[in-house]
Amino acid sequence: MTNQSVQQQLVQRVASILSVNSDVVDAKAPLHTLGLDSMRLVEILVFVEKQFGIDLMDSNLTRENIYTIEALARTVEGRKKT
Repeated sequence: MTNQSVQQQLVQRVASILSVNSDVVDAKAPLHTLGLDSMRLVEILVFVEKQFGIDLMDSNLTRENIYTIEALARTVEGRKKT
């Protein structure tokens, strides 16, 4: 699974949660500026854990790891390699 495909899945999931077209979801924008509150962010993290089979909650995530969709995709890639 490539970083691009991870980003695509995350963009689609965020768009679904926000009930918007995926074309308007900017992978470089901070997640909070897209309209994701803390509950929706948790929903994204649960999706990541289930979709990619990784445990994010116990992996010492920092704000930078989940600040944007791009950052979250890099985090997923890094966790899948370990």
